[in-house]
Amino acid sequence: MILRKGREIARNSLQSVAISRQAPLRLLDLAAQSLLSDEDSAMRALGELPVGLFPTLSTVAFEGGHTKTVTAMVQAWPFPCLHLGSLRDQSITQDLLEAVLDGLIPVLPYILKVTLSALLLLPHRRSKLKVLDFTHDFEHSNWEECSETSPAPFVITHVLEEPEADQLTPSFREQPRSDREPVDIYTDLFLGGLFGFFHLSGFPSYILQRVGKSHGCLRLHCRTLVINQVPFRSLIEILGMLELEAIREVRLHHRSRFCFQSDLIQFFTQLGQMSSLGKLIMSDIPWDFPADCFSLLSPLGHLQKLHLTFGCLSGQLHKMLSGLQKPLETLVINGCRITENDITYLSQSAHATRLKELVLCSNNLSQTVPGPLEVLLGEVSGTLQHLNLRSCRLKEAQLRALLPALCCCSRLRSLVFYDNVISTSGIMNVLQHLAGLKELKRVHYPVPAECIVYLDEYRWGNLNRVELARVHTRLQEMLQALQRADMELTNCTSMP
Repeated sequence: MILRKGREIARNSLQSVAISRQAPLRLLDLAAQSLLSDEDSAMRALGELPVGLFPTLSTVAFEGGHTKTVTAMVQAWPFPCLHLGSLRDQSITQDLLEAVLDGLIPVLPYILKVTLSALLLLPHRRSKLKVLDFTHDFEHSNWEECSETSPAPFVITHVLEEPEADQLTPSFREQPRSDREPVDIYTDLFLGGLFGFFHLSGFPSYILQRVGKSHGCLRLHCRTLVINQVPFRSLIEILGMLELEAIREVRLHHRSRFCFQSDLIQFFTQLGQMSSLGKLIMSDIPWDFPADCFSLLSPLGHLQKLHLTFGCLSGQLHKMLSGLQKPLETLVINGCRITENDITYLSQSAHATRLKELVLCSNNLSQTVPGPLEVLLGEVSGTLQHLNLRSCRLKEAQLRALLPALCCCSRLRSLVFYDNVISTSGIMNVLQHLAGLKELKRVHYPVPAECIVYLDEYRWGNLNRVELARVHTRLQEMLQALQRADMELTNCTSMP
C-alpha cells in the first residue's frame, strides 16, 4: 500500500515538471516522509522502489535519523556515487556514520550487526555503489557518470539529472552478493592525541576498524592526513590501512622526545610510497631527528611544498633536499637553526630556480649577509612570489645589502620582514627601492626602532602607538607619491 502510494506520488510529481520546478520537490518529500512513517515497510519497499525516489528518500532518512533505513539504502544504492560531504563541515551523528558504513559490509558479516528478523527486511536489489565520499570537493572528473542533484543538507551524487519514465518501473530482483567489487571511501583523516597520550576514537576509529576487517571490500582513500601527537608505531599501523598512493597532503605534528629509529625508517618508507603526495608539513620533530631518513622520499615525483619546523636542522639541509626527485615550489624552514652552509647549499641546488615561496623565519641569518643569502635571492629572482624573513636578526645595513637582489624579484607579490631591528628611514628606503616591483601588493614591515624599546632580537616592549600611527601614515603617503597606493602595508601590531 505504501509502496503503491509512493509510486503514484512520484509519477504525478514527474508529470508536473513542465508546470513547476518547485512542486516535484515537495511531492517527492511527501512520498519519502510517507514511506518512512513505517521504517520496516520502507526497508521492505527499497527492493522495488523507483530509483528516482532514492536521493530524496535518503536525504529525509538522514535528516530524520532513520539509521536502519540508511543502512538498507546504502546496501541497495542504485547509483555509483554517494556524496555525504565533509565530516568537518556538517553535523552528522556517529550513529548515522556507522549506519552508512554498516551498509557497505557484505551481507554475511552484516548478520552480526542485525537480528535475523531485521535481515529479512533488507532490500533484494544489488547495490551499484562504487564511491562513498566524505570530502567537501570530491573530484567528479574521476567518475564522469556522476552529477550532483540540487543542494541538500546531505548532497546525494548519482548518475541522473532527473529520473526518466522507464526508470520508474521496479528493478528486477537481485540477491545480495558478498563478492561484489570493493567500495572506495574518500575522506580526510584527523588523528590526534592529548598531552602525549594517543587514543583513537570517534569516526576515524570506526572507519579504520571497518576497513581493517573488510578483507579488501572497503578501500580507504585519504587526501589530507593530519597527525597530531600520534606515536610513530601506531601511525605505521594506521597507514597500513590506507591507500597510500591517494594521499596528497600530510601534516605531522610530533613532540615526542624519543622514538625508535626503526619506526622512523618504516614511517618514511611509507611516506615514500605516497606517489601523489604534493605537500608535507612536519613540525616539532625531535632535535636528534636523523635527516638521512629523507632519502627514503626519493620516489616522490609530485612533492611541491615542504614545511619544516624542527628543533635543530643545522648543516642538515642538503641531506633532506638532495634526494628529492623534483624541485620544490614552496619551502618553509621555520626555527630550524639553519647555518650559512645550509643557505649556500640551497642557493646552489635545483630548488633555487623553481621556488615560488620561501619562508626562512625565526632563523639567525645575520651571518649570511653579505654572502649566501644575497646569492640565494638572486637565484630565486625569476620565480619567487612570496618571501618571509621574519625574525631573522637582520640589521638595517644587512637589509640594505639585500635590496639589489630583491629588486630583481620581478614576480614578488608579498614580503614579510617584521621583527627585525630597523629604523623608519630604513623601512622607507626598502619601500622606495621595491616600489618598482609592480606585482608586489603586500608588505609586512617591522615596528620602527623609534617607536619601541627592543629588549633583544625577539622581544620588545613600551610600544609608542601614536608614533607608530604617524609612521604608518608617512609610509602610505610616500607610496601614493610613488603611485603605489595599491601596495598594502601591515605591521606586526595590526596583524591578526
